[in-house]
Amino acid sequence: MKKRLKIVKRFEKREKSNYPGFKIRDIFARSHLWKWAWGVGLISSLSLVFLLPPTSEITFFNKLGMIILITFFVIIFFIYLWRFWVQFLIPKPLSLCAILIISMALMGRIIILLPQVSNYFIPIAFLSILGSLLFAPSLSVLVTLLFSILFSINAASLNLMPVLVMGGIVGAYSATFVHQRTDLTKGGLYVGTSNVLIILAVGLLANYSFDHWDLLWGMGGGFFSSILALTVLPYLETYFGITTDIKLLELGNLNLPLLNRLSIEAPGTYHHTIMVASLAEAGAEALGANPLLVRVGAYYHDVGKILRPHFFFENAGTGKNNYHDKMAPNLSSMIVISHVKDGIELAQRNRLPGLVTDIIRQHHGTGLIAYFYREALKERGEEKESIHEENFRYPGPKPRTKESAIVMLADSVEAAFRFSAQKTLKGIQSQVKKVVNNKLKDNQLDECDLTLGEIARISDAFVRILAGVIHTRGRYPEEMLKSQSVVG
Repeated sequence: MKKRLKIVKRFEKREKSNYPGFKIRDIFARSHLWKWAWGVGLISSLSLVFLLPPTSEITFFNKLGMIILITFFVIIFFIYLWRFWVQFLIPKPLSLCAILIISMALMGRIIILLPQVSNYFIPIAFLSILGSLLFAPSLSVLVTLLFSILFSINAASLNLMPVLVMGGIVGAYSATFVHQRTDLTKGGLYVGTSNVLIILAVGLLANYSFDHWDLLWGMGGGFFSSILALTVLPYLETYFGITTDIKLLELGNLNLPLLNRLSIEAPGTYHHTIMVASLAEAGAEALGANPLLVRVGAYYHDVGKILRPHFFFENAGTGKNNYHDKMAPNLSSMIVISHVKDGIELAQRNRLPGLVTDIIRQHHGTGLIAYFYREALKERGEEKESIHEENFRYPGPKPRTKESAIVMLADSVEAAFRFSAQKTLKGIQSQVKKVVNNKLKDNQLDECDLTLGEIARISDAFVRILAGVIHTRGRYPEEMLKSQSVVG
């Protein structure tokens, strides 16, 4: 059975403790004016959608009641964001929220106004599916509940509310199991089935007071929601720079051109990245971080080595040609350091998401290339003062998320394991501990929010994976027979 994917931090990470939220004393401060403008604009837009076109049946008090209801809708939504999802209180995600909410209101209102179309065709799951994929399932469910109330009142149909509520919740929940874009159509089937069952249940409670065509409209509404979401999602990912679980799963395909090129042109680096991905994913799972993001980031973290693969030890093979033997340590260090910059350029050229590019940029932090630094000191002899350590350090920045830090640690641990002669359990434990302590002493983990307890859990996960690599196997019967025949 497929696992439910963890929610990705899709927008800029902001801790609540560091975010300047609302306070009563400065609620009208200039820094919050744009939020007021967003709220007023959303209230005005929704009011226009639900009150137009004007008819003689709608009185002034009806209009006033709808405006008050919409105002409370926006206020509750904003308070929920401020209280639980403060990282979405920035212009880009708020703009996306407004677009999705107004689009949903328009579609629902048009269907309500069309007498030929049943109200059960309202694609509420379009909003709940996209809200769950782009933001969070809980936020998606809240908006679904609020819209269900608005549509039911506007359509003057109490029977409509449970259908919209359950269909929206099923859509939000089904989106958490999406592993590829075509899985969205399965979500449409689930929503459609839910609509049919709720319509049937409400009809039975009202003594069969429903049209049998409503069942088909309800099923169609579920499929229509999933088709709309499937069509719109790629554009929203592109224009708003959002990294969804679906996008990450697609990038994890090892047959993609960039990863395929890495396997051909830098095979040693390719196998290194596969091992790093296994280590990093185990570390992320032990920590409760995002294993999918970590795995994909690990696949691409050394992609810059494609341009000059033979200058890196894992691609040197068993040959005696070492390109660094004929070069000064300074130049060798510059070439090694450049693979990060080259990786960022390749990532941008191949339109990799910002979250993956950040891992490429941060996976070495400001670490020291100790080998070439020591070689430079040996060459200078007594003139060691002329050697500046900064010239042998990566430009950074240091890891700023747990995911980037996990990839950094996995990268260093795998490299140490590959060249270590002590491939025993105790040797692995000692090596992992040494690598992690070196990163701590070098202050490479200062800018991410990893605790010592979390680092210990990551280390244990690394040891568990590496211990599986050094396993031995028993002799097969054929081998035993061969050895016996030789002896005989």
